[in-house]
Amino acid sequence: MKKRTYTEAIERLTAIVETIEQDSPDVDMLMKLTDEAVQIITECKETLKTTDKRIEELLAQLHQED
Repeated sequence: MKKRTYTEAIERLTAIVETIEQDSPDVDMLMKLTDEAVQIITECKETLKTTDKRIEELLAQLHQED
């Protein structure tokens, strides 16, 4: 399965929240949506950590070139 982009993940997370707020899903669907949301949040946190680390590396590289 193709890894989704950060933007795609946030869009899906937003859709999940809207579904929960507007559709009042039954307990089984709520559990499924919550599981998916937690997975997406974990993916997003990892993406942000990786991005932060890469930006720090690039900035350090720029300072070394001065």
